[in-house]
Amino acid sequence: VTEAAPTVSRVPFHLAVHPDGPDGHEWEIPGELYLPDGPVPRTVQVLVPGLTYDRRYWTLPEPYNYAEFMAAAGYAVAVFDRLGTGAASRPPADEVTIDAHVLVLRQLVQGLRSGSLTARKFERVVVVGHSYGSGIAIMEAARYRDVDGLIITGMLHAFTELYGQVRDFFHPGTEDEVVGPTNPPRGYLTQKPGKRATMLEYAPNIDPAMSELNEAIKSTGALGEGDTLEQTYEATHSLDVSVPVLLVVGERDALFCGEDVDFGRSSAAVHAFEQAYYSPAARLQTYVIPRAGHSLNLHYNARTWFAIARDWVDRLVPRGNGNGNG
Repeated sequence: VTEAAPTVSRVPFHLAVHPDGPDGHEWEIPGELYLPDGPVPRTVQVLVPGLTYDRRYWTLPEPYNYAEFMAAAGYAVAVFDRLGTGAASRPPADEVTIDAHVLVLRQLVQGLRSGSLTARKFERVVVVGHSYGSGIAIMEAARYRDVDGLIITGMLHAFTELYGQVRDFFHPGTEDEVVGPTNPPRGYLTQKPGKRATMLEYAPNIDPAMSELNEAIKSTGALGEGDTLEQTYEATHSLDVSVPVLLVVGERDALFCGEDVDFGRSSAAVHAFEQAYYSPAARLQTYVIPRAGHSLNLHYNARTWFAIARDWVDRLVPRGNGNGNG
């Protein structure tokens, strides 16, 4: 007899962030909370999308849906559209900076802990980032010390030759067939047609339908993000993270593990390199996923890394709710 999949419910939420104080303008950040059937878990995972992605990166069709996977495993999962993407506010492009994203994530973490966001309080918060979202997660954890663990994906402190060329892959969002109809403001960019696959995918290990979907769900990146992106790689931030860190990258990540980065095929070699950028308190664990490109969730073996992340969080937090997870 095949056991039925656990029931997962989705609760919408809305975060209002006032970057200039209570009397200033407001940023609107929409999202959803995924909850397993039964008692509310004590631990919530907060998922931060990468550049030119919104929450849909984490909620792809099965079997590529990280949010559903973790909720079915007994965790609460919060997904949201980063500032400037999806249904979130789109301020002037120069306001969408790394500091703006860190402020939003701080407010989201605090709202989940206090219960002010969804009327549910969570004792533990694990932040899961992809690419630029990983940089946001690192800087928030270092600055505010209010999370219990970090899962970093699609981000290393070494870069391929392609990484240095990616600015040429972008054009104004208004010129793009996918994001142009959303009328992105001046200074909002996205990948030119076809370049998304070059940057983010490893074609031999991806369903062509998923590659088409990846193009269809692309969002924008703002000039302010490009101007502040390099801050996320500064060792002062990652070295200041004082909670456990899981680092996962694709063996064929074109931005960080290409042919010109000779350690990218080995978990041990990547770990040996990256541990210099984290303190002993991070208790860094590192995994390289075979035959996966930059956007791990898109590839046939996405659930390989999902399972690694689930097992790591299981070990990180004490068990305690009715579903058997923290």
